[in-house]
Amino acid sequence: MIEKKYRVVTHEANFTPPDLGSLLPVGVFDTADEAIHCLKQTIDKQLIASLNDGKTTKEAYDQFSLYGEIPIIQGEPRVYVQPYDYAKERVQILASNVAILKMYANHYDSKKEG
Repeated sequence: MIEKKYRVVTHEANFTPPDLGSLLPVGVFDTADEAIHCLKQTIDKQLIASLNDGKTTKEAYDQFSLYGEIPIIQGEPRVYVQPYDYAKERVQILASNVAILKMYANHYDSKKEG
């Protein structure tokens, strides 16, 4: 049986540095690209949840960076994505998308009522 090359695990942001007991498995992957995609999705889901709760971009980022599940890629050759930099950049884009979706949902709901 061939073992997957990469694992994505998370640790709670407030337990830094992570110890082996605080790591939670997310997934295993054959390629670095798949692992990077998983890492980014893990961050996106947390940011979207905060934005959907009505948090500002700053509040959503702060929640992630202070209390979130921070993903790490394990495997060889080593792959590294800085999760905090990605989250800081990505939260702006996600906030725009969430706002657009809410606008369309409100428009659709008002059409149904009328």
